[in-house]
Amino acid sequence: MPQTPRPPLSIRLEDPQGVPEHDPHRLARIRFGGANRSDPARPDTLELALPPLAPNAPVEVWRAVEPVQSGFREGIGYTCTGQVLFGWMHLDEDRFGGDLAAAAEHAYARLLAFHRDMGFPALLRVWNYFPRLHERHDGLDRYQIFCLGRHRALERIPLGEGDLPAATAIGTRAPGLVIYFLAGREPGRQIENPRQVSAFRYPARYGPRSPSFSRATLRHWAGAPHLYISGTASIVGHETCHDEVSAQLREILANLKAVMRATGEPALATPGAGPERLSLLKAYVRHPGDAQRVQAVLKDTLDSTPPLLLLQGDICREDLLVEIEGLYA
Repeated sequence: MPQTPRPPLSIRLEDPQGVPEHDPHRLARIRFGGANRSDPARPDTLELALPPLAPNAPVEVWRAVEPVQSGFREGIGYTCTGQVLFGWMHLDEDRFGGDLAAAAEHAYARLLAFHRDMGFPALLRVWNYFPRLHERHDGLDRYQIFCLGRHRALERIPLGEGDLPAATAIGTRAPGLVIYFLAGREPGRQIENPRQVSAFRYPARYGPRSPSFSRATLRHWAGAPHLYISGTASIVGHETCHDEVSAQLREILANLKAVMRATGEPALATPGAGPERLSLLKAYVRHPGDAQRVQAVLKDTLDSTPPLLLLQGDICREDLLVEIEGLYA
């Protein structure tokens, strides 16, 4: 009997005690807390300086259907199968004289060349983590400076609005620019949120260059669609809404639902579908004291709460208190 096709990877939250040290099908093992750490000898493992805000914090584990190859090449750690590529970079800003724009430009130039050279030309999802997001230099905060450097690299490809992957950028508690990504052989479809202005078209008051990401990427693998939702905040149009965490969180849930509906996928776009249908939520909370409130609002608002990873991290705007990214798989 022919086997039912399966997507080439899964992404789950798992008890760290149950994650084996070696797994021939593991694409990535991402731990939270401590420092921004990576080990060239273990291309499948990263640690991010994002303190967990709930006890017994899980590990994020990516597994592939096929056996995984791994390596370290020109400053990029990677794992891959015949269908998907996971890769990461960990840069010391001091190498660039403390110039975050130069570090981001260098990182993205290398990343964009690498995934193409490896034969995976479709960038599907990117995560960006670095410290002191709101520290200002010459009138710009470090998030805006990072966006400037990233934009310079994207311009050289060039990548247009319809080519930009889903992305997250969050402030960590330790030095180092960490970027990790997922790429495939074939592109996904970029999804925008009808409640929001495209980040590619933000007014200049948010920085000299746009943040340059799509709200989500929808990728139809054999067997099932995956929806990779960018870090989503309490923004309508391009304006921040609300100054209290519960109200911001409810706006985020409305934005997540709007992105899901914009896919047109039956499992995501039916009238009753909401964020409870997602497979995983990752919430970044600015103030640790808000963590219990975030959990309570999710429990009260959603019919059921998907697996949730709750982390402390700085959000791209100083008036944003919480941000959530989501996965449907």
